[in-house]
This record gives sequence, structure tokens and C-alpha cells, in this order.
Amino acid sequence: MSEKECNLRIAASIYGQFAWNGRTFRDGDCVALLDGKIVAVAGNADDAIATLRALDPDPHRGMVIEVSHPVVDVIR
Repeated sequence: MSEKECNLRIAASIYGQFAWNGRTFRDGDCVALLDGKIVAVAGNADDAIATLRALDPDPHRGMVIEVSHPVVDVIR
């Protein structure tokens, strides 16, 4: 499984259950993922990205997600 696939699997769990591997998250948390691991949880995206880039400066690696409840779009 690639790094991206691992990170996406974790992100899907966090979005769906607000949890991953026994760890829970709150609405508004920004979670940095790298190599299939959670490397930071911050109150804003800038802090999460700064931590991620301090660990790996390559902008093509890792991801940051914002934990939130799904938004339903209604089109009439």
C-alpha cells in the first residue's frame, strides 16, 4: 500500500468516526498525516502544516485534513 493510500485510509476513518486507532478527534482539529501515521494534531491548518513540513519538507508527501461533520448539499 502506498503512503497516499495509507494516509487516505486514516483520513476516511477520522472523517467517518472521528477516531483512529483508539485516538479521538474533535470538530475543527487539523490532523497531519505522514507515512500512514498521525504526526500532529493542531487547532489550525497552518500549525499542522508547519509540523508536517518540519518532519518532511517535500510538499508532495503527507497531508493535512480538517476534522468536520459532513455537509449535505441539497439541490432542487
